[in-house]
Amino acid sequence: MVKRIFMYVVICSFSLLIGCGKEPTKQISEQQSETNTIGNPTAQEVLRMDSNANIFMYRDTIYNAGVSWVGELNLTKDVQVTEISHQSNVGKDFKNGTANKLEVGTKIFRVKERNDILIAETEKGDIRFYQLVEG
Repeated sequence: MVKRIFMYVVICSFSLLIGCGKEPTKQISEQQSETNTIGNPTAQEVLRMDSNANIFMYRDTIYNAGVSWVGELNLTKDVQVTEISHQSNVGKDFKNGTANKLEVGTKIFRVKERNDILIAETEKGDIRFYQLVEG
């Protein structure tokens, strides 16, 4: 009889430990799937937050126009680094060279002063784009 009670207590203890050990993992997985903010922002995420955003993708990173403080910087256009090769308003279709507002053939230049800003040369004038990275 004592042996059966002891086995029952041991089994209940293990069940309790196993059950408690799995729940936090489940909660973390649920939180990660809800926030979905691991890594740099994607075109799909940026366009979901602001459907009027002016973006393009270069080296697997999204660049965004309209960042006010970027417009206030004194920057010098340097060498051309890429050119817009695709246009799409669908975030999941973005790949390097894709823009949603810049025309195909728009030349993109780096600037001498910073590595996180690029300049698009358009018929209406230069547009500054800021690199969207996490952290």
